[in-house]
Amino acid sequence: MKHKAFSILLIILLAVLAVVIYGRFIIPRLIQYPLIHDIASDYVGAQAMLDPEAELYPILGPAFARIGINWPITHRSTHPPTTYLMVVPLARLDYPVAQALWMAAMFACIVVSFWALGLSWGWSLLAGLVSLAWPPGIWSLGQLTPIWLLGLALAYRHRERPLLSGAWVAVASLPKFMAAPALLYPLWRKKWRALIGFAAVWVAALGLVLLLRGDAISAYISSNMGNSMEQIMRPDNGALLVMAWRAAKWPGVVVVGALILAVLWLGVQRERFWGWGCLVWVGIALLPLAWTYSLFPLLPWLIKAVRSPDSTIRLLAVVALFLPYLGPIPAMNAVAITLSIIFSGVAIFLLSNRQGMFV
Repeated sequence: MKHKAFSILLIILLAVLAVVIYGRFIIPRLIQYPLIHDIASDYVGAQAMLDPEAELYPILGPAFARIGINWPITHRSTHPPTTYLMVVPLARLDYPVAQALWMAAMFACIVVSFWALGLSWGWSLLAGLVSLAWPPGIWSLGQLTPIWLLGLALAYRHRERPLLSGAWVAVASLPKFMAAPALLYPLWRKKWRALIGFAAVWVAALGLVLLLRGDAISAYISSNMGNSMEQIMRPDNGALLVMAWRAAKWPGVVVVGALILAVLWLGVQRERFWGWGCLVWVGIALLPLAWTYSLFPLLPWLIKAVRSPDSTIRLLAVVALFLPYLGPIPAMNAVAITLSIIFSGVAIFLLSNRQGMFV
């Protein structure tokens, strides 16, 4: 009875919070700046992939102006060319149309992800809609994190078919690399075919990238030699290791590093949902750049954690879910992002450590 009452109270609290935060911050931004999403940088890059004369990593502000977006930012994209590859099918469309189709595709990825994790199609659609009430969810529609979640969800669903599972981990890692730690789950179990599937997808993707733009990899490396560090040093970057360094230098890095290693150790040892969830979290904890939407792949595990019979774990999960509301705009509250990563990591660690009591 107490567990049910807690769940009802939590739902009511989050619903009220979502209405207030969305009405004050998110919906006005979506209305006033409808074309400003990260997918714009990948659209620019995808167009350059099809045009040998175009600069692959231009200063984004002027590049955005050419596609009708007033977004005066002065840095270059940090995304690898394999990210651009995913947007190439939309590159010949006008940007507003391309963005709308991309956002619809990302919502479809979210729905399929919930299905891959065991929900029926009806419940998956409902879960996808409800996920948009969480700031990382709504902003992920204009990003790449739903691909990360989808790839890892399908890899988990097919974990007994290592070749296919490894291929899906590769798909998840194509946009930003950090989904790759999930590959340790099958490799720890000596399912070496997962590595073949992973490598096959990456070889195919890189081959297609080089076929379209032979200079793509060198351009990415050259652009990001200074650009990546500049972005990492941004004060609104909520990446766990970066914030640990800012807060306490090496002692801070050692503490969060110990947490990462502990979760990683449980992840490779534990079976099924929570073992996989540990490795999903490790990928997010290792991100050099983390914004509000970076938390989105954790959502299925946080929802499960909220339903844990352990009140401590429930509280940790609730706090992890709550914190992004304090940073509802993607680049707004780095501390909230970092703390959400920490609280979710501890919750997933504790549940993994008690695996067998709650699956």
